[in-house]
Amino acid sequence: MENFNSYRNQFSGFHDMMKFRVREILLVSSSYDAFVLEEDGRLSEKIFNEYLDMNLQFVPRIRRVSSAEEAFSSMRERTYDLIITMARISDMNPQEFGRRIKETYPGKPVVLLTYDTLNIDLINQIRETRTIDKIFYWSGDNKLLLAIIKYVEDLGNVEDDCKEGVQVILVVEDSPWAYSQFLPIIYTEIMKQTSYLISKGINNLHRLLRMRARPKILLAETYEEAVDIFNSYRHNLLGVISDMRFQKDGVLNLRAGLHLANMIKEEIPYLPFLIQSSERNNERSVHESGISFLNKNSPNMHLELCTYIKENYGFGDFIFRDYDGRILARASIIDEFEEIIRSLPKESLIYHAKRYDFSRWFKARTEFECAEQIRQVDVSDFQSPQELRQYILNIIRMYFKRIQEGVITDFGQSKVNMDNSLLKLGSGSLGGKGRGIAFFNFMLSQTNLFKKYEHIRIKTPQSFVICSEVFEEFLELNALQEMAVNTENEETIANKFLSSNLPSKITDELHILIEKIDYPLAVRSSSILEDSQMLPFAGIYSTFLLPNNHPDPEIRLQQLLDAIKLVYASVFYQSPKRYVKNSELRIEEEKMAVLIQQLVGELHEDIFYPVLSGVAQSYNFYPISYMKPEQGIGSLALGFGRAIVDGEQVYRFSPAYPKMNTEFASPSDFLKKSQNQFYALNLANQSIGISSGPGCTYGKYALDRAEKDGTLSFVGSTYSKDNDNISDTLAISGPRLVTFAPVLKYGLFPLANIIKDLFVLGKDAFSSEIEIEFAVNIPVGREKEIEFYFLQVRPLVSGRELKDVKVDGYSNSETVCKSSHTIGNGIFERIYDVIFVDPDHFDMSKSRKIAQEIGELNQLLFNEERNYLLFGFGRLGSSDPWLGIPLTWSQMSQAKVVIEADRDNLQVEPSLGSHFHHNLVSLRMGYFHIKKESDSEFVDWAWLKKAPVFRQTEYVKLVRFEDPIKVIIDGHSCSGVILKSQLTPDTD
Repeated sequence: MENFNSYRNQFSGFHDMMKFRVREILLVSSSYDAFVLEEDGRLSEKIFNEYLDMNLQFVPRIRRVSSAEEAFSSMRERTYDLIITMARISDMNPQEFGRRIKETYPGKPVVLLTYDTLNIDLINQIRETRTIDKIFYWSGDNKLLLAIIKYVEDLGNVEDDCKEGVQVILVVEDSPWAYSQFLPIIYTEIMKQTSYLISKGINNLHRLLRMRARPKILLAETYEEAVDIFNSYRHNLLGVISDMRFQKDGVLNLRAGLHLANMIKEEIPYLPFLIQSSERNNERSVHESGISFLNKNSPNMHLELCTYIKENYGFGDFIFRDYDGRILARASIIDEFEEIIRSLPKESLIYHAKRYDFSRWFKARTEFECAEQIRQVDVSDFQSPQELRQYILNIIRMYFKRIQEGVITDFGQSKVNMDNSLLKLGSGSLGGKGRGIAFFNFMLSQTNLFKKYEHIRIKTPQSFVICSEVFEEFLELNALQEMAVNTENEETIANKFLSSNLPSKITDELHILIEKIDYPLAVRSSSILEDSQMLPFAGIYSTFLLPNNHPDPEIRLQQLLDAIKLVYASVFYQSPKRYVKNSELRIEEEKMAVLIQQLVGELHEDIFYPVLSGVAQSYNFYPISYMKPEQGIGSLALGFGRAIVDGEQVYRFSPAYPKMNTEFASPSDFLKKSQNQFYALNLANQSIGISSGPGCTYGKYALDRAEKDGTLSFVGSTYSKDNDNISDTLAISGPRLVTFAPVLKYGLFPLANIIKDLFVLGKDAFSSEIEIEFAVNIPVGREKEIEFYFLQVRPLVSGRELKDVKVDGYSNSETVCKSSHTIGNGIFERIYDVIFVDPDHFDMSKSRKIAQEIGELNQLLFNEERNYLLFGFGRLGSSDPWLGIPLTWSQMSQAKVVIEADRDNLQVEPSLGSHFHHNLVSLRMGYFHIKKESDSEFVDWAWLKKAPVFRQTEYVKLVRFEDPIKVIIDGHSCSGVILKSQLTPDTD
């Protein structure tokens, strides 16, 4: 399995480019020369402005000294990347200065900058001795400084960067004055064009990294130097710009440029080649050779050179032509290019393919992989133009898929219908769920997991994140913060948020989005603290499911906007406020992003749901039989996973032993305690008002509906009352059960292996235990592949604890509670209060009222800022009132240790996949589960009932002790004890 400690994605090659940067420059000049350079401002500021105009990073710093002696002294104290020396130095001539630098600091770039004309003999002497790398003439143009810096960087990076596909422009010119004039023109134009093209990149990081892949410029002064560069970088050559006359074979050759052009054209016939000359009589012979010509003395020389670069190096629109040169179409972006290719006349397709125009255009956009794939084939390799066309379209299709796999894409920069992509709207954090999806996309793009299992697609749903700064802007725009923080009534908060407006830019983007997508949506919270390693906030905020099926997009947009606002409002509801208070944070510190996801499922007439949903934890707190904690545990449900996270009846299994039956006393007990209803999205009411609550679009259906839909056959079995037996088939009559036997026992698809693979990936990436949520589509007709959707990942806060504590040595008479099924670790002290449900008056049919009464007593202790132990029956926090007490987080926010006890008529498994359980663990609370009472596992209800009552309701008591109760939990053995107060209450 792949290791993800080394974070790399498809743009990592760009990270590795431009390793050498000119960050520190030493300028050696007299005060007068420095004054000439600076004129009316500081040189550093001029360079900074040029970098700013070009959107370039890493602005270099310049230090000036007046003499060679000062220069060497400064170089001993600091490392410089580039030395620029003026022609006049007070204590040493430039050649000697350069020689000494090269001796002391081999490879250090040294450039001579002069505004005086140097005689040819001096220039030749400098070239021969190689003490100075290049000579430049200063004419007052600040862009020359940028060109010098970039040229030096190009020399240092070209060899490594070309291995990543970076292109090279070869410039051949022997006149320092001439190349000092047009190198700034070339560099400026190249960087402007590259900057414009990469502005179409999928996100800011992508755009910045792509800038590193701009073409490098290499300067040759002789024919032999030019040939050496050509031979070294011929596969990366974007074009050649050459003078007409320069040295060849050691002497000045008046037609050296034409000789070079003919030699290169024989090797690469369609390579753009431009000859510059101040002699107009060269123009005819150049054109006759099929080579472009530029007059150096032209009054529009600058504009003409820029136009040539734009048109011939692929920076401008791709102009589709026929063989006669007639323009057929233009494409400015790859999306347009793709559409034109589909219907382009075959003659034009072949014309451009033969000239390698397609690959050149992709190279200019730094899409080297596409360019190379197109460049490596010849027209003759295809049997027909249509086959060539399809080849190019396949490359483009894979390009769109590749750039979004594992990458967070800015909305508006991408096609909306791409798989495995995450599009973001606005700025700021993606939040917890958004980060999880983004990171899993990255992991999936780096692994072969999605190819490992035949006929199964492992993917994430199409996802869009409204980033956290939109939430802040929304609060500020509508002046909501103070009201929301100080208001307790949740309906008041919700109504105020619903009547407020989202920022117009986001509303406009959501309008575009809603017109492009027609599938059901989940609108989920993704706060900056949610699903974090320290404080997960699991299930605390609101989630809405939207049918998104109304024919009027304006109504669908309004439903989406209302859902987003209500997710924002839920930040300030009582449960998160209490949860944050327990964590010593402030609700004002919370920032909310919103995750909009394609809802996983299949349409079945008027309802929509997946065949199965699941939650899996890589650490099993309650291993049974020969299971081990580190093998993990999973919970599965037919339909949506709300049944799991709300703590209802679901199926638990071990990924290590998927065929092992859940621990039930008998088949009839299995029938009684297994899932008998499922959640689905009700599509019937297209105009439903989202303000009616998070569950307003859910429907709860009996198993016969799933059997009718054909989905129960993938997860169901049948109970036979006659012989108290379960048969893994629906072909016989009898009550149906959800056993997942077709998947877990008979291998319909390898769910357990997929989960184990995800455990390995996630644990390696998070360096901790993890919890994942997923859903699976199994087409009823099996005409499509099975789709496994990864929905969410969060770190498990607990896991194996390290602190050693002792729980043995205490007699049962000293203990109010003892269990071998605990979660947590450590010693809880300074707890004086206990809230417990009176076992003599407990009535399962009154569980909602019991929850309300616990909430009232919790509020009392909240006001007093006191913690307590909470004793209850069944699953605390379950949404099913017949499985336990349906507490909300705000109703038990002051509890420090929770004890769930079974009764003879209420024996349920702990809901390990629930949000309630996850938050309990994350807050480092203690948890005890008391199964059938025995000497080794019990609650001393008699002792509790005799305790002095501080406050009492119909079903619940609050007792308070003068001395603290001590709770000890050993995370290694999952055992714990709760010791009685030192001063035992009066027993009358």
